[in-house]
Formats: sequence, structure tokens, C-alpha cells
Amino acid sequence: MTSRFLITFCVLLLMPVFVTAEVELTEKELVAAAILANEEESKEKEKNADKNKPENSNEKLASIEVTGVDSDLKKNIELHMPVSIPVCHADKSEVRQFFDTIKKRLRKASRALGYYDANFRTGGSIVEGCWKLRLRITPGLPTKVISQNISVIGEGRNDELFKKILAELPYKKGDVFNHQQYTDFKTQLSEATQSLGYFDAEFEQHSIKVNPLAHQASVNLVLNTGKRYRYGKVTVDQEVLSDKVMQNFLILKTGEVYKTEDLIRQQQLLQRSGYYKLIKVEVLQEQAANYRVPVHISLTRKKRNSYKFKVGFGSDTGARISAEMDRRWTGSSGKRLKAKTQFSQHISGISLELFNPRKNPEDDVLVYKIDIKQERADDITTRGINIGGKLTRKRSNDWIQTASIGYLVDRTQVDGEDPVNSKLLLFGVGLDKTKSDHLLYPTEGWRFKFGLKAASKVLLSDQDVLQFETTAKHIKTFSNKSHILSRIHLGTTKVGNFDKLPKSLRFFAGGGRSVRGYKFESLGEVNKDDQVIGGKHVLDLSLEYQYPINDEWGAAFFVDAGNAFNDYNNAKLKVGIGFGARWRSPIGPVKIDIGFPKDDYKSPQLHLSIGSDL
Repeated sequence: MTSRFLITFCVLLLMPVFVTAEVELTEKELVAAAILANEEESKEKEKNADKNKPENSNEKLASIEVTGVDSDLKKNIELHMPVSIPVCHADKSEVRQFFDTIKKRLRKASRALGYYDANFRTGGSIVEGCWKLRLRITPGLPTKVISQNISVIGEGRNDELFKKILAELPYKKGDVFNHQQYTDFKTQLSEATQSLGYFDAEFEQHSIKVNPLAHQASVNLVLNTGKRYRYGKVTVDQEVLSDKVMQNFLILKTGEVYKTEDLIRQQQLLQRSGYYKLIKVEVLQEQAANYRVPVHISLTRKKRNSYKFKVGFGSDTGARISAEMDRRWTGSSGKRLKAKTQFSQHISGISLELFNPRKNPEDDVLVYKIDIKQERADDITTRGINIGGKLTRKRSNDWIQTASIGYLVDRTQVDGEDPVNSKLLLFGVGLDKTKSDHLLYPTEGWRFKFGLKAASKVLLSDQDVLQFETTAKHIKTFSNKSHILSRIHLGTTKVGNFDKLPKSLRFFAGGGRSVRGYKFESLGEVNKDDQVIGGKHVLDLSLEYQYPINDEWGAAFFVDAGNAFNDYNNAKLKVGIGFGARWRSPIGPVKIDIGFPKDDYKSPQLHLSIGSDL
């Protein structure tokens, strides 16, 4: 190939004198001369970097002034500057050798961008004891693309991915012939063949025609995808689940068409299962036969039990300490047991959850739960136990559906009053969807959450209860990266006797996620002793402006309004305004807010919370 390239190069040099014909160069001859050669020279530069360093590495180097070009051509030329630049006191032979090296490399660099007639003039002089080198470049006329024949044939010609790639060809008619665009486009097609399982794909045509005198180039690129491979036998090496249960965790199915996307989803699903610390999905392409490629999955399990201990503080919970135990699997069925206990100033309790993997564990989860909890606001305390289950399903449109049933035994007491005991068999349904550009730090997006609970006296309950609750949030970002966060929370309850309604089903307002400026659950209906006892309904609204100070910190300004009440006609919304700080911590967004109640600016409230804005 080397001799052929030299002959071709000589023909190109003599062409202005003898002929005005079009020459067809193979891809290897043309592109390698401009791009692959540069890669080899980069390796050579790295190899000789230490060798070419001046004896005194701190010695001042000569300055170089490049004129005559700008934009992409100048950037590409600067990238091809030699590693070894002459020092200030270098002799003329060293400077001359430096310019010879520059001319060779920059000629290839300019051709890679379509400038075949580039001319390089060099010079230099010693100014104040140091070489000042000059390089003037005359790029000449660029070679432009006059036509491109690019197509995909074979079984995959109608695949959406190839259609998408072909919808954005590397050149438009009249574009300067940049070699890298051709190489990148060809690489994009090659990667698509591997992603979709066209392992026998090849470029039947891949040539570039260049007419140096006319400064014109034509591109010819035809990809034949060949036949698409499918999954062969899928084998799994693991020690946790039974073979039957493991089948529920397998996305890869024998006989289905190959997609790299499936392999990624398969690995992510196994990671989310929580059973394994090391997941390896291997495509055994060398064992493929009859267009079937086997896949082997090897899984290394985690420790069976994990433990967590936490100490913290939140304005809604007060000081708190918690401990968790996670038994990642209880047997070959894959059931998972999670136990948690928490003690805090406002909310304490113990919970047990048993997670049961179902036929589609990625989008279908059944959880059995026992929850023993005590909650205390300023004037009201509740102690209760809730036993039940919850089924969660994620639909293809990303809506999360829930259905639940739970038996609640509750004892609620307002300070100074007799306790009220309640027994309710609660049925619930819910919908939830979040759409955002980032899980923890969204800049654009929204969330909608809806829930409905019901209990009936004819089904093991003390009274009839029907409760509806919904929350909607939206975040919008502006050109200066500041954003507006808005929120509305609405809830309403239909109940025969509000006094017998458990605190956990009453609505309250106030706190870091409600009306800032007021303490947690300090807003609601009051009894004859002016004690807050909650309400049948709740409405709270929020508008917040966040402004980034730097990459980690931001400032926030907000106004909230809301209250909990029993009668919409007599509802009186409380208003809180204030400011705060936002910190992008390693564990997630940390929010520090100071809110002032509109009816008493002398009583500000500090609110601390962690979590995404949506």
C-alpha cells in the first residue's frame, strides 16, 4: 500500500502540469494520510517527549506567532504543533529542523480539513535574547463536496436507527471536505451495526474521489448490514434465586433480535434487584451459529444482611436517630425483608416490610407492611398500628399506579381531652408521575401525584371515610440558569365524625414542605382551648425563585400560603415569606430556609430538609 500511496502522491504533484483528470483514492490511502498518520505521530511525540525536553526543564521556550488562518483550521494546526519547541537560545539548525517538522505535520493537518493547496512561510529572529518565530499560512482554496452517495442496504435498511443516521448526512453540497466528518459518520454506522446485532455488516463501497485542480470531492459509502443476529441460549451463573424466579428477572429471551440496549437494561435490572454486587453480561459472539449468539450472565451475590445507623435533624421531625436492617433475600424466592426503627421529637416508630418479587419485578412490586408509629404535634398525639399490603405497577407511559389495603388501629388524643380509639379498614388507589431532566437536580420538569382512600362501616370500620389528596409541582428554568418552582397541594375528606378521625388521616399545614414561616403541623382547625386539631381539608400553595451563586450553592426566595380547615367558606390561608440557601451536597440537595409568618414577622422559623425539588 505504501508504494501505491507514493505513486499516487507523485501523480498529484505532477497533475497541475500534465493533466486535469479526477483521481479516485481508497479510504485507507486518503484518510490514513491525513488522520491515521497524525495518530502515529502523536504516539511518536509521546515517546520522544522526555528525550526532547531541554536539559533545564524550566528554561524559557521560544514564542511562536501563527497568522493567516483562524477558526477550525487554526485550531487543527495548533493541535499538530510538535511537542519539542526550541528554547530561547537554540541554534539556527535546531530552529530550521523545527520548521521542517512543522511543515510536514501542518500540511497533513490542513489536508484533513480540505485545504490541499495550503502554503507555509516561516521565519524568525532573536528579540531580547529569545527566538521569536513566525509562521504565516496561506490556506488556499478549500476542496468542497459536490456529491455524496451514501446508503444502507441489506436486512437492516429500514431500521429506524439507520434511518435516523441517514437523515443527517455528513456533508451538504458545497461543504468543505473535512475528512473527520467522513470518518465520524462511518464510525456512527459501524456502531449502529454492532448495537443492533448486524455482526456481519461490511462497507461494500467506501471511496472518496478528489479533483485537486477543481477543488472538488465526491463521497461514496454503501453499507450492507447483512442478516441480523438473535439471542441464542441465555445462561445464568448465580446462587441466590431459583431458576424459576430468575426467569422473571431476564429481559433477554432466546429467539428475540439482538440489541445492545437490552443488555444495558438487563444489567440495570439485576443491579436494582439488590441481590448482586458484581454483574457481568457477556455476549459470546465467537460461539454464534445460525445467526444466534449465546449470552452468559455471571452474578456475584452481596452479603445477605446490611445494616445502617443514622443520626440527623430535620425541622419537621426534630432530632432523630434511626437504625435499619436489610435482609436482601430470605430464600430462593427472592423475598426481601426490611426492618427500620426511628426515634425523634415528633415522629417515632418501627416498621417491617416484606418485598415480594412478581412476574415483572422491574415494574411490578408487592409489599406487605407492619407499621407501628407515634406522631406528636404541638397539641395532638397519635399512636397506631397499620397492617396491610401495597401493589405498585409502572406503566409503559411512566405513570405509577398503586393499590393498597390496610387495617389501622389508632389512638388519638388532644391535650386535655379523652383519647379517641379508631379502627378502619382502608382501601387506597393512587397515581404518580414525574417527568424531569434530572433525578436529584431537575431544571425542567413536573410531578403529579393523586391518592384516594376509603373505609366503610360495613367492612370492619368504625365509620365511613372518603379522602382525596393531590399534589402538583412544576419547575421552569430561564436563560440565566435561575428557575421558578411552583407547588399546589389539595386535600379533602368526607367523614361522619371528624372527632373520631385518626390524626394520620387529618390534614395539617405548616413546616418545611408546606407553609414555611410556621412550625410543622401548626396550622389547622383549633378546639375550644385554642389547640390545633387538624382539618378535613387542606390547601397550600408555593412559589419559589432560585438563583445559582456557583456550581454548589444557590439562593432562594419564596412565598407560601395555606391552611387546614373544615369549611371551605371559612377558610383563612396563612402566608409565609422568606429566603434560603441551596447546597448541592454529595448526598443530594440540602435546603435551608428562614420563613416569616405574615401575621408575625418577629417569629421566624428555620426549616432544614433534604431531597429533590420534585
